[in-house]
Amino acid sequence: MISTYFYFFADPDFLELLQFWEASRAGRALPDWSGDVGVVPRNLLANLIITDRRGPEPVYQYVGAECVRRWGSDPTGKRIYSDVLTGAHGRYIRSLGEESVARRAPIFSTAVYQPDATSVIMTGRLYAPFSYRGSPDPGAMMTLQLFRGSDTELRQIGIKGIVHEIRRDMITNVGELCARLETARRDFQISRHTRQRSLAQDVDLIAQELTGGALVPLPCLEDPDLACA
Repeated sequence: MISTYFYFFADPDFLELLQFWEASRAGRALPDWSGDVGVVPRNLLANLIITDRRGPEPVYQYVGAECVRRWGSDPTGKRIYSDVLTGAHGRYIRSLGEESVARRAPIFSTAVYQPDATSVIMTGRLYAPFSYRGSPDPGAMMTLQLFRGSDTELRQIGIKGIVHEIRRDMITNVGELCARLETARRDFQISRHTRQRSLAQDVDLIAQELTGGALVPLPCLEDPDLACA
């Protein structure tokens, strides 16, 4: 299961969202978002979800095409918990969003979904909080979501599925982590034909070295339907 964590952690789209988050800060504690989806790197949009966090309950403001396909319908404009997510799935997503808002920092998590006895979906998601149009508070959340495994619609997880969170990390020094991941990726491109190294191994080492610094492990969600591996 740990290899699943590093598979997602090493994905270039996660690095690009972190770089976008860091570049948008411009010296502030949080980057500010104007509400214009056009400023987001285009290759992130298919797997990106943006939620409005200013009201009593988060609302889906933008949902990328791949996320819509995975869900089975477009939840844009709906409340996350009252209208869309239920059960273990809802509890898992709520805990990640609330923790990222409270800590005002990006949080990365991996989990395994079991929609039924024969299906498994592996997920990686990066939560990146933004202030909204000059407000000092986290008013928007950009979440990049990637999946492997079964193509079962995600809505089935809230109805009868099980969620197992594998690992959760807060990223406290985004600039340092981005630089280290860039180096690991360049090294991997050079050495991949030797069959002696893998990007997952490089990222594993980086995660170990940065634990307690740029990468801070957080407890997985404690829930009857969720168990850390």
